[in-house]
Amino acid sequence: MDTTERFSGRSQQYVKYRPSYSQEVIQHLIQEIGIISSNFVADIGAGTGIFTEKLLEQHIQTVAVEPNDDMRSALIQHLQSYLTDSTQDKLLLTVSNGSAEQTDLANESVDHIVCAQAYHWFNAELAQTEFKRILKQGGQVVLLWNQRDVGASAFMNDYDALFLKYGKEYDEVKHKHISQTSLKSFYGGYEPQLASYQYSQQLDRAGLFGRIQSSSFSLQETDSRYDEYSADIEHLFANHEQNGMVNMLYRTDIYWGQML
Repeated sequence: MDTTERFSGRSQQYVKYRPSYSQEVIQHLIQEIGIISSNFVADIGAGTGIFTEKLLEQHIQTVAVEPNDDMRSALIQHLQSYLTDSTQDKLLLTVSNGSAEQTDLANESVDHIVCAQAYHWFNAELAQTEFKRILKQGGQVVLLWNQRDVGASAFMNDYDALFLKYGKEYDEVKHKHISQTSLKSFYGGYEPQLASYQYSQQLDRAGLFGRIQSSSFSLQETDSRYDEYSADIEHLFANHEQNGMVNMLYRTDIYWGQML
């Protein structure tokens, strides 16, 4: 499947059930990386705009670049007020249907690039060339993920086992394969800096099903194993719920550096 189409049909689950990002993460971008309100930032692989909204809340002018029509439509619907607010001197948000490999942005037009939960879908070599083209001198590239903290609890272990059992290609692309060393070539031969923050998400039964269905690896109802899959999700929730909730634990990893 074309990686830009992996989330087609999943945008509503993505908007409703995917985790957001902690205020600590946003403050790290501002205080440690130097992304400020006077900057123009490209959020590439913006999806439904979960991280885009965090930038906009800090009054950072942002272009959201998202190639998937379904996800981009959900972003526009969710962030419509930032596209139409006539009280501002300039609109904080613009939206592009470009991709990481071909953003359709002008040369040296953005101060920084942010990719939240997206880089692992890119063609890294083509994206590197494109990022260098659109970045202003001294601009930072920030790659970040809400990484499920596998091993942090029995529930997290069993959740991971569910995807290892049913998730197509899950083990090959899950985010644990991302590291400072693996990103070194992307950043021009230098290891990016890394910081991590803890985050958690409380989910009821419907929330757990929705969170799972938002994944590109989740089985669709047309799959012959779907009934067995649904039964395993029910067992997962029943075995770990406390007061009708399960606690999804994340570690938000932030990598950043210049494109040298």
